[in-house]
Amino acid sequence: MDDTVRRRSVIGAVGGLAVASLAGCLDDGADGAADDTGGAGADDSDSDEPEPEAIGSDELVYAFSPDQISILDPAAGDVVDEITDEFDDESWADPQITHDYGLLFVVEQSLNQVHVIDTETRTHETAIDVGPGSNHIFHPVDDEIWVHADDDGAFYVIDVDALEVSEIVEAGLEGEGHGKLLYHEAMGDTGYATNVNNPGIPVIDLEAYERTGFVEFGDGGSTHYKAYGPQNGLAYVEYRGRTTVVDTETDDVVDELDFTGGMFLSPEEDRLAIVDDEVYIVDVTSDSSDVLGSLAIDGDPSTVRFGPDGETAFVANAESGDVAVIDLAELEEVDRLEAGAFDGRNRMAVSGDEYFVTPADADESVAVVDMTAQEVQLIDVGAPVDTVQYVGNSGVGYTGRYR
Repeated sequence: MDDTVRRRSVIGAVGGLAVASLAGCLDDGADGAADDTGGAGADDSDSDEPEPEAIGSDELVYAFSPDQISILDPAAGDVVDEITDEFDDESWADPQITHDYGLLFVVEQSLNQVHVIDTETRTHETAIDVGPGSNHIFHPVDDEIWVHADDDGAFYVIDVDALEVSEIVEAGLEGEGHGKLLYHEAMGDTGYATNVNNPGIPVIDLEAYERTGFVEFGDGGSTHYKAYGPQNGLAYVEYRGRTTVVDTETDDVVDELDFTGGMFLSPEEDRLAIVDDEVYIVDVTSDSSDVLGSLAIDGDPSTVRFGPDGETAFVANAESGDVAVIDLAELEEVDRLEAGAFDGRNRMAVSGDEYFVTPADADESVAVVDMTAQEVQLIDVGAPVDTVQYVGNSGVGYTGRYR
């Protein structure tokens, strides 16, 4: 059977539902019926396949390549397992692990699907059809994964237990546009969406699955990167080359910072790193959002993660193929760690316990930085990797709790 046809039929009902309802609940009878390919909801009672063994993935790293998923032990510096089931030139993006670390969801962009990996058995569970232009993925509540479909400007909500789309939430004002979801447990059932076609942020009721308002920033422009400071209750949103600050209690714009870029909250939730060519450190414990300082970083800085001691930060650089180490007290660069070559535009990284992990796709490797010893090892996976996920406590941003 043609692999493309088989995979598109896994949750075949979703495509038809998008026309029927872009906001609120889907029809009760359209909940991902089983088919002969064995997707979500299939009856496996007659299968002769043995149940996979629960071997666990605690403190391991999943590294995504076009034809395989490699499972790495960062402490040993080895590849300990691989998943190759049915993968063929996949285009992976934006993995998200559940709160209990039991399931790993990852977008496959070429077919607009979300693949599900069971981290206990290290097996591929299923692929779920979602909306066109799927890109970013979020986990605002325990039993749901939200996937943004850029062509619809909507979130496709996946029920974690049923492994099927249960809701479609219209977010973008114009029905399309690349977007993200801002949420935090301190915000309760309220979230905000960003969208490159909107001059502000739609207010999303996470429980009712609908857009309930819009916080307007100006007459035009777009929103993209976002962050939230739970200690001061302020949202930080990229808008027109600046960062607009919103009081989430009143939905009022209360401040503006004259720089913007990717935003990364510290594990203590007291500092926000905003990275462009410079890394800016913002105090997010007070209403004034004081800028503690900034530091220029050479080499196309992409992703910032804070060290386990709260005294250092690590910056993955796409162009220079290294990781910069920043002393946060002095706000100065104290070291450069060789981390392998990277071909892409934006070099992602995740932190996990004492490790900082970033792909080195041009070297078909993954760089693992011991953040305490400030030493690097390259783990050879034999294929280009541009997406990674740690299984365990990875601090704010990649635990499956806040992004």
